[in-house]
Amino acid sequence: MGKRMTSIVNQSENFNVVLIVKSLEGRGAERSVSTLASGFLQLGWHVHIVMLDNTIEIPIDEGINLHVLNYSSLKYKLKLNRSTKYKAFAKDIDRYILTNVGVPSLVLANLYKINWIMSYSRLPNIVNILHTALSKQFEKKIHSSPRKTLEHLKEVYGKHPCSSVSEGARLDLIDTIGDITPTVTIFNPCDSEKIISESYEFFDFKKLSIEPKQFIIHVGSFDIVKNHELLIRAFAKTDMKLPLVLVGKGKLEEKIKKLVNELGIEDKVKFAGFIKNPYPLIANASLMVLTSNFEGFGYVIAEGQILKVPVISTDCPYGPRELLPKTNLTPINDIDAMTCKLIEAIQEPQKFNTQSPYNLEPVNIANRYIEFIKHINKI
Repeated sequence: MGKRMTSIVNQSENFNVVLIVKSLEGRGAERSVSTLASGFLQLGWHVHIVMLDNTIEIPIDEGINLHVLNYSSLKYKLKLNRSTKYKAFAKDIDRYILTNVGVPSLVLANLYKINWIMSYSRLPNIVNILHTALSKQFEKKIHSSPRKTLEHLKEVYGKHPCSSVSEGARLDLIDTIGDITPTVTIFNPCDSEKIISESYEFFDFKKLSIEPKQFIIHVGSFDIVKNHELLIRAFAKTDMKLPLVLVGKGKLEEKIKKLVNELGIEDKVKFAGFIKNPYPLIANASLMVLTSNFEGFGYVIAEGQILKVPVISTDCPYGPRELLPKTNLTPINDIDAMTCKLIEAIQEPQKFNTQSPYNLEPVNIANRYIEFIKHINKI
């Protein structure tokens, strides 16, 4: 193959950034892509989001250019294996970006599938953004076939510099694949002004049979990582009258509904489904709770802090302990500890109302990426 193109970010250039993501579903990683794009836009950059499918569940600022490259086309399905497919797709991504955007000042590749595809890219200034911890994401594969899995991860993440959304996740990356590529910790962005503004939008609380400031909230997809089972069992043991509102969707939702029925608390647990703007609900909660087995960052923690809502969480790897004090944390998979913390937080909410110790505004986070790629280009 030919030499990789080089382009050093220079303050006199017209900057363009390309953020690549599978889709813009309403999950934390995808929300952070949208928010980060807004940060670059505020800096005067030309901003492009490239998606693999046209799923858009979150608002996008005017001025951000959206592109959809159809990975599901027959052209790629005919390839024999994923590596071959991804190599072909990476060439098409490169060609598309050079034709429609130009030589990029910065390319931010989000999530594992995109990271793998872009490991074959010849574009300059690519940074992989890791939204979770590799060792946790690939725990089963590392256990069953360690050599093959680790070699693969080194191939994927050794090609370009990597940014992790928490320091714990960055150290985990190095522990997993070695110190083979430049790394940095850059937290997810949170647009406090926008979050607060959207929290004032109308929400019909009667639809969920709840009253403002009289419920506990959990926001997250129904998957094994979020550990809804721990939350439900701990909540059931509190025997409190406040309802629990679960915002999100996912493959384990029916299993959790069944557990709720088995525990006889179906009248106190409200399944709200996916909500495009959850901020009115979050802002009016008595308490926000996370019970995850692991997180990359813990996006909703930062959102809760912005909206001045008390937050408690499991002390899971790797984000919550970087955003919350120890008093707000409980051990993972400890039902009794979470039960006690729920009761304590409802009785003394002021003890658990904390501010983020970091500047997470989109412009600040965008500048961190600019500083990182400028540093890389000097090496």
